[in-house]
Amino acid sequence: METVETKLSLEDRVSKKMGLAKWIHELYYQNAELFQSDPRYKSLPQFLQTSGISSTFIALKEALDKNRDARETAEQLVDISKSKTKTKKSA
Repeated sequence: METVETKLSLEDRVSKKMGLAKWIHELYYQNAELFQSDPRYKSLPQFLQTSGISSTFIALKEALDKNRDARETAEQLVDISKSKTKTKKSA
């Protein structure tokens, strides 16, 4: 029996990516709101206010990416473990 892999339609692929874009967009504004609500924010020069928001957003995104990488690595290790268990059982 053959398995046929089909791609998602263009509309589905775009909507999936746009969902991520909307999430990142919302994440940026939540980060900015949190940063601006800090009482020390107003004492910073204008250029540091802007760069501070951007820097914390970049750091947050990097942390999320590392978390995702760790999750993918863990999933790969679980798959390897499962395949070795299957090999031992069949041997």
